[in-house]
Amino acid sequence: MSPAGRYAHWVNWKIAGFTKEGWQALHTVFSFTFVVLSVFHLFTINWKAFLSYLKSKTQKGLNKNREFFISTTLFFVFSAGIILGLPPFQSVMNLGTYLTESWEKEDEEPPIPHAELLTLAELSEQLKLSSVEQITEKLKMHGFTFENTNVQTLREIAAANETTPLAIYEKISKKPATQGRGSGIGRKSLQEFATEKGKNIDEVLLLLKQNNIAAQKEQTLKEIGEQNDIPPRDIAELIDPQASTL
Repeated sequence: MSPAGRYAHWVNWKIAGFTKEGWQALHTVFSFTFVVLSVFHLFTINWKAFLSYLKSKTQKGLNKNREFFISTTLFFVFSAGIILGLPPFQSVMNLGTYLTESWEKEDEEPPIPHAELLTLAELSEQLKLSSVEQITEKLKMHGFTFENTNVQTLREIAAANETTPLAIYEKISKKPATQGRGSGIGRKSLQEFATEKGKNIDEVLLLLKQNNIAAQKEQTLKEIGEQNDIPPRDIAELIDPQASTL
């Protein structure tokens, strides 16, 4: 059982290299092929033998009340069990539901069903995230490429960057830390952090400017993050990919 489409598309679910649509296509094509070949086999090869067998069994079957009664009873029992949701029929359906939902992880759920079909502009408006400008700055900072915030959907941007809608959403929805944690890097000034990492402060300022991050060397990473709506950790990792977490 594959996960629901809202989740499968959000995390780009695959198994054995096939997406949800790929498995559905395989199931549909093979089922259709089986039906076509079965009909072809029946009507072109064994039609006369099958018709003769059917007539013989039909005539004899009319005299077999016991078999007719059992088959009729089973039909009504199965029908009633399925319609009324009685065990063990409902147990089979519950198993299917369980297997479908077992793929999903709570921390990977989309904010709304099929959020991957939203453009960046729609995502900003419907989910009350940062402005479109701030979202695009975050994407650029993390190396994501895109063309049009009003046309491309989150799923299309993810495909173009070989990632998942979930991964992109996590980057653009991440809020800056607002509380200091002891002597964490969020409390260090940009000058201090650059010196500690052996970076030239002018080159660091230029790097931040190129990524649309306004900063002054005397500001702390926390202050820069709050000013630009970016987690200090992301700023630190931009300057030095080996930077420790906050």
